[in-house]
Amino acid sequence: MSQTPTEQAPTHSSLTPLDIGHRQFPGRPGGYDRAGVRAFLGQVADQVEALLRERQDLRARLADLERELDERRQAEDEIRRAVVAAERIGHDLRENATRQCELMIEQAQSRREVLDRDAEARMAELEAQHQVRMQELEAAFRGRFADLERDHHQLTLERDRAHAERTVYLDRAFNERHADLTARLSVVRAEYTQFVSQYRALMQSFTELSARHLPAGDDLSLPGAGAALPLDAPTRVEEQQFV
Repeated sequence: MSQTPTEQAPTHSSLTPLDIGHRQFPGRPGGYDRAGVRAFLGQVADQVEALLRERQDLRARLADLERELDERRQAEDEIRRAVVAAERIGHDLRENATRQCELMIEQAQSRREVLDRDAEARMAELEAQHQVRMQELEAAFRGRFADLERDHHQLTLERDRAHAERTVYLDRAFNERHADLTARLSVVRAEYTQFVSQYRALMQSFTELSARHLPAGDDLSLPGAGAALPLDAPTRVEEQQFV
């Protein structure tokens, strides 16, 4: 069904939800239901409004994405420039490091030569000092050794003299003690001989009296009767006491 020019939509390019919601349609016999058309237009207006809102959100999102893309592109450009600069700096650093290493090697070689010369001079000086010190120590050792030999000889003489004096003293003391003990031993032996003689005489008398007065067959002999005492018993006792 065609519309009259007064019933056609406005000629502007886009419609807003408000235009759709307030759109008026003229009445006509046998036409559409105004309430249904109004409800439908309200739904259309709501959907259009939602679509417009979504489109606005999408545009905002697109703007954000485009801005983020631009930022990332700028970051990539900066990173690329930084990488190029880093490569250039690395190349420069390698060249500088190479030159620095060569310079350090040259300086180290020069320093080593100087140190070698100083070490050789110091070694010669120390060797000379060592020789002088060795000579001094050798002279001191010889002097000290001579002193020690003299002291040792003196101590040996004193020890021999003291040993000789001690030997003479011990020999004299031993001889005196031996003479004293020999005299005492002679006295003891004489007393022991006299005692043995008296004991034997007593035993002889006792035996005769027993045989004379006791009946035949009885033996009342004293313990040890008839047993001879060794004459050298006191001698062994005295020798054991004075060993």
